[in-house]
Amino acid sequence: MDLEGALNPPKMKSSRNIGRTDRRLRFIFSFLLLIVGLWLFNGASADPTGLTISIFSGVIMLTAMSAYCPLCHLFRIHTLSAEELDIYGFPYYSKKNMVEA
Repeated sequence: MDLEGALNPPKMKSSRNIGRTDRRLRFIFSFLLLIVGLWLFNGASADPTGLTISIFSGVIMLTAMSAYCPLCHLFRIHTLSAEELDIYGFPYYSKKNMVEA
């Protein structure tokens, strides 16, 4: 077994496209949006506006927890820092890598 290969595994395509700072901001924003939806718009009383806002905040919270946003993936945007790119790898394949694979 090659010890060098075991210590330095090859970079894989990451399923993450949201960085640490973006995740924190999304989580805080979604929590505040949940409070607005449940209390200010009476989402807890089954008001459609409040429920819609609460569900939208849940989607934002899921993207923050999973570190993956389908909308960012669609537009090939990532908010990973250079340090996170070193750890997790680049989230998208380039055309060159797809042709070689």
